[in-house]
Amino acid sequence: MSEDRNLVQAVLKALEILEVICRNQPCGVRELSEMAGLHRSTVSRLVATLERAGYVEQEKERGKYQATLRLFELGNEVIRHLDIYEQAYPVMQNLADQTQETINLSVLDGKQVLYVMKIDSPHMLKSSASIGSRSPVYCNASGKVILAYLPEDRKRALLPEEFSLFTPNTTRNVTELDAELAMVRTNGYAVDNEEWSLNTKALAAPIWNYDRKIISALTIAGPTVRMTSQRIEELAQILTKEAAALSVKMGYRD
Repeated sequence: MSEDRNLVQAVLKALEILEVICRNQPCGVRELSEMAGLHRSTVSRLVATLERAGYVEQEKERGKYQATLRLFELGNEVIRHLDIYEQAYPVMQNLADQTQETINLSVLDGKQVLYVMKIDSPHMLKSSASIGSRSPVYCNASGKVILAYLPEDRKRALLPEEFSLFTPNTTRNVTELDAELAMVRTNGYAVDNEEWSLNTKALAAPIWNYDRKIISALTIAGPTVRMTSQRIEELAQILTKEAAALSVKMGYRD
């Protein structure tokens, strides 16, 4: 029996509609039908179901649909039940106080890095990555620090055949990446030198659990004008110390 026979197609279609609404809201039935490639009658039934369940709501004036905060609530519940959520915040706050830069906590989700916690820099000019945003694993500090400590077969499975280039500094291929990952293991932290976004630099350190497995990355991010080479070296010492403290809280023992 194929795996597809165990799937409920209506649920998959409903989730696809929900994702389209979240990314393009507000949306009308006609727009959703075109973007999802589904018949209007099917879309109408799906959004009515999602509305009854509390995941979307319909505007009274234009009749278009938008997502409710139900997804945000559920996402927060998922994060709340991760032990690292409670343990990470005081460490992140301490790091933010010391550095005055934006602090992120990210995890590996599929083949991407997902940002799950953030404390903003008090400066007007600061890193703009938001909670819930994603990026490829090979072109940012948090992704590279996670890749550096994964088994070789797992690492290869996460990488694309061809690397998309987001800036002139983006790592171009596996050979270049392997050299960077070797440096990460030597230094104990990874650096994003405007590889994902121009005018922003970041450095990330690994977070380990009781089973000596990497579970997340702790990151300091800031504008290039403040993130000089000398300052990155200074921040790296602070970051690796705080990341080690968080790992201990997660049960890691050297």
